[in-house]
Amino acid sequence: MEERAGAAALTATRNGHISIAIAGGGLRATSVLRLLNDVENLSIVAVYDAARSAPAIRLAEDLGIFTTTELSELYQLGELDLVLDLSEDSTVRESLEAERLSSVGVVTGHGAELVWDLLIAKKRSEEQEKIFVELQVAYDKIRSHERRLQSSKEALERANEELEGRLAEIFFTHEFFKALTTFSSIDDVTSLIVDGANGILGAEISAVYLFDSEDWTLRLCASQGRPEEAFRPTLSVSETIVGAAFRDGFVQQSDVQPGSELANWSTRPEEVRSQAATPLRSGDSSVGVLLIASATYRDLTHAERDRLQGIANQSSLALQNALLHEELERLSVTDRLTDLYNHGYFHQRLDEEMERCSRFDHELSLIMLDIDDFKKFNDRYGHPKGDTVLKAVSGIIKQNLREIDVAARYGGEEFVIMLPETDIAGAVAVAERIRLSMAQYPHITDEGGERVGQTVSLGVANYPTNAQSAAALVEAADQAMYRAKRAGKNQVVVAS
Repeated sequence: MEERAGAAALTATRNGHISIAIAGGGLRATSVLRLLNDVENLSIVAVYDAARSAPAIRLAEDLGIFTTTELSELYQLGELDLVLDLSEDSTVRESLEAERLSSVGVVTGHGAELVWDLLIAKKRSEEQEKIFVELQVAYDKIRSHERRLQSSKEALERANEELEGRLAEIFFTHEFFKALTTFSSIDDVTSLIVDGANGILGAEISAVYLFDSEDWTLRLCASQGRPEEAFRPTLSVSETIVGAAFRDGFVQQSDVQPGSELANWSTRPEEVRSQAATPLRSGDSSVGVLLIASATYRDLTHAERDRLQGIANQSSLALQNALLHEELERLSVTDRLTDLYNHGYFHQRLDEEMERCSRFDHELSLIMLDIDDFKKFNDRYGHPKGDTVLKAVSGIIKQNLREIDVAARYGGEEFVIMLPETDIAGAVAVAERIRLSMAQYPHITDEGGERVGQTVSLGVANYPTNAQSAAALVEAADQAMYRAKRAGKNQVVVAS
């Protein structure tokens, strides 16, 4: 099998191009897809997985690549040289072999593992090769200085000290790049980026701001050199040197003049004398900005600018992986339509919170919410407009939540809200605000041009007043909600 795959790939290579299909939609397939997508003379023409929601399927759709949940469709592609099986499913492997065309190679099992290992090794070797080249250049400089400065011991010692410092910097850079590949959380990666800026460039002040596409702002994620309160937590993309770098690329101010608006990322801009910022890019778009600054004059040399850009380039790759990891984790616990938590994650959090309340004798309240006559609404106006209502309910719920509260889509048109440290009166107040907001919300326009509203019924239950366990609390809130339905809808009812 391995030899047939190799022969097919070789034939394609001789023709100057290889077309590959990926079978499997897991995280490893996602990583391989991202790595192979930018390889010259190689095309990913299709991605298969039985689950349409698989991470690799979603990424392929974002990249404009053909996706399928039918394995047989892979062999129906007009131009296909190789199928890479990353599914770890023996049934998929057997089907690929059984239906394989003579002109198409199939790489499965150990062969697929080898492809994965080679891709990871290639990425790391490119980073190490650059470090080794710099080490060779540094070594050549040492030898050159030794020959030219033999007559001057003092000058030679100074040169050696400088070059030893450069070698130490290269070693630190190598360790920094190596460490970047080991972190998967955004907090860890951004903290390491500012460490690298301070260690490699000797920056007095450094910070990483990440772009928030929801409100087009840049948010502080990590900083060094000053207390956190010295940095403004949120910046517009149209202001300060951080916004300028996000929009236009590298920006430097060697001598910041008093009153310069570009220094207003600091809560004490009068203390900033020099500053530089460079974007952190993912493809053609910026995901954030790396800022360095000092209270003294500093003009970055060409070499220092190159090192700053090198830090930004390597950091961007690690940051992109961390953002992808966080997004995959978020998608696994959220409802895609409403962007609230899903049923499973809500019960996990409820169990944890109930255990905490029991241990420390705290209160917890639950609100169950159901959209009134939602089936009739869908039957009359259609499911797309029904989805608009669901999103509106989600938005109103979010507007009424504290940071410690948890809301989830519980079923089709049912929602549940957990309110820690909240008594019955507080929960009823929240429920009433949601009910009134929904009753006043103009959801859609009907055929006659009139705005059609939609109401909700809500049930409230409290621990320990109404129940002593998570299941009983949910049941009590659910029963209260159905009492609100039977009592005429569009109202809040408290559990008995």
